Amino acid sequence: MRAMKRGGNACSSLRNNRMRKCPVCSVDLVPLDYEGVRLHHCPDCRGYLVAADRLKCIERSDRTSIDKLKAEATEEFGASSGDVLQCPRCRLRMRKQSLGLPVLDLDCDICSACDLVWLDGGELAMLQLGYQAGSKFINAQEMKRRFAELEASPGRKAEFEANMARLKDLEDVFDAMAGRVGSVLWEILTRRAG
Repeated sequence: MRAMKRGGNACSSLRNNRMRKCPVCSVDLVPLDYEGVRLHHCPDCRGYLVAADRLKCIERSDRTSIDKLKAEATEEFGASSGDVLQCPRCRLRMRKQSLGLPVLDLDCDICSACDLVWLDGGELAMLQLGYQAGSKFINAQEMKRRFAELEASPGRKAEFEANMARLKDLEDVFDAMAGRVGSVLWEILTRRAG
């Protein structure tokens, strides 16, 4: 999803009721809040239509447990649609793009004109699971846990803040040292050149 290009939104003036049909099975799409983001869901093939700029918000959300995401991926995943799909909003052809998952080679369908992404059933959960298995998510969760521990213990929080203040003092010392080292290096270089 890293290379996803933001489209011109040429179809934004069209009414939302124009995108009510699933691009895979032509069933009416149902509006749904998923991880706090409004999208459209097909109750038949279980695919999702989401605005491209909101996909990262869903991917990085930690509202749903890993167990629930695994269950969703297992229950909803079917064969990825190999067909070229038409955008449910503007009816233009959507292009295939890799989801960039480390283990699975899955593609989503993108309408560059409307800036919409179609994910087949289970792929949205897999996208979240792929992100949550990565180091960025794990590190962020660890930082949240540590912050919660600090907030729960006023003594530890005060100790942490005192240590941070000492680091700022050390930062000034390092800055002064770096300036001095830089001056010495400059002096050595200018002697050699002269």
